[in-house]
Amino acid sequence: MDELEMIRRKKMLELMKKAGMIEVKPKKPKVIIEVITAPGCPYCPIAVQMAKELEKKYEGVVAKEISVATPEGQKKAMEHNIMGTPTILINNRVEFIGVPNFAEFERRVRQYLSA
Repeated sequence: MDELEMIRRKKMLELMKKAGMIEVKPKKPKVIIEVITAPGCPYCPIAVQMAKELEKKYEGVVAKEISVATPEGQKKAMEHNIMGTPTILINNRVEFIGVPNFAEFERRVRQYLSA
């Protein structure tokens, strides 16, 4: 197949996706980082920022902040017996309580990505 044919096929697929003729399945994230935070916590923004940096750096990583002041946050805190913030969950497992060392945080995320 020549280069022109490859370009035509690619363009045709794009047009079919736009027209709704082909269903595009969104990629499911491989690693979900949840930072459990509390209003007024001075360390929580640092943990959230670290998680967001890892989300930018690695494909397949999604980072989100969940405040214990919300029903979702209260449910997570009860589910995981969280007594302090920030608490970092990776794929729904408590991995860190408090602000972790960034290198260690990154190492754990890479472990989950390679699993």
